[in-house]
Amino acid sequence: MIKVFGLFDLLAAIFLVLAQWEVGLSVAMVLAGYLILKALIFITSWSSWIDLLTGIYIILVVQGIHSAFSLIFVVWLLQKAFFSLVI
Repeated sequence: MIKVFGLFDLLAAIFLVLAQWEVGLSVAMVLAGYLILKALIFITSWSSWIDLLTGIYIILVVQGIHSAFSLIFVVWLLQKAFFSLVI
């Protein structure tokens, strides 16, 4: 199950980058929903709060609002994906 979460985190990072160029917006919205839902399920963990912020940020990017925070959230998702898939 951890590897599935890692795969979805990797996809979320990829589509967060693509959404800034208005590519794959519908997939980005689905992945944002996944991150928000996962964050709400595991809300007692501090990393879930960051996932919640990441999901909200992806929704903002889809709406056309993005900034330098994109890099921070992409790195966050990539490191989570790496540790979920490798370890």
